[in-house]
Amino acid sequence: MVKVAFDLFHRQGIHATSVDQVLEASQTGKSQFYYYFKNKEGLIHAVLEAIYERLKTHQTPYKSKIESWPDLEGWFNHFLKFQQVTNCERSCPVGTIGGDLENGQQLLRQDARLIFDLMSRSLVDFFQQLKGRNQLRAGCEPQALADFCFTVMQGGLLVGKVRRETAPFENSVHHAMQYLKHVTGNLPQRTLRK
Repeated sequence: MVKVAFDLFHRQGIHATSVDQVLEASQTGKSQFYYYFKNKEGLIHAVLEAIYERLKTHQTPYKSKIESWPDLEGWFNHFLKFQQVTNCERSCPVGTIGGDLENGQQLLRQDARLIFDLMSRSLVDFFQQLKGRNQLRAGCEPQALADFCFTVMQGGLLVGKVRRETAPFENSVHHAMQYLKHVTGNLPQRTLRK
């Protein structure tokens, strides 16, 4: 049920997916559903928990530990390829679920936030390494740079889904990498003319 619910939530969102659709697609009954999940929120929690566990145990289709510039580019490229493979019909599953959550669903929002925090942890660690080697310009903080990368990825997936094309995401990644290399001194600085 969790695997089927994940796919349906990812494709349609949580509001457009009914418990009956999950039961039909997973060929399970209501008694099983209520035994394991009690209600739809319980199922959503189980899906988010499964995603969190996969990330925590590094069972991802991309290299989750970012240790170099090629790793960071590979991280972005994984999401670009995902967008291409799905013909821009899907964005981030956690972003899709999280975007559907209502104000009263604070525990589910917390689940989604924990996943986002875990996904961006390696980004923070990478930029922290650069800072430790004095390779970040003044005012550039690892958490802020990680937030920037994560937001470029999430926004790129969403805009690509809406526009049904990968160009906005590709352009954003290109400019993001140029900016990041500039603030770490990996691109030549422009000199100001007097």
